[in-house]
Amino acid sequence: MKKPDRERVPAAPSPQAASAPEGLDVSRLMARRYLPNAVLLFAGVAFSESSEASLWVKCQCARMLTELAGATSATTPAAPQPHYGNGDARGPDA
Repeated sequence: MKKPDRERVPAAPSPQAASAPEGLDVSRLMARRYLPNAVLLFAGVAFSESSEASLWVKCQCARMLTELAGATSATTPAAPQPHYGNGDARGPDA
């Protein structure tokens, strides 16, 4: 069995920050830098009449815009509970 050539194995990239808090600061700076471009891209794909994206992709871009704007909650709402009343003969024991 042939041993793998060590020279062909890619090396891990060096970290961009020395610590976790410093890494968060770098990430925030990058987000502030690229967020306006991401918003324009999502809006262009979601709302452009000449966009060739599928309906699913357009919906995903619109969803991302609402999440970025803070218009929707990131958490999933609880499922509605069954309502037994107003002429419904079935109850929880039925």
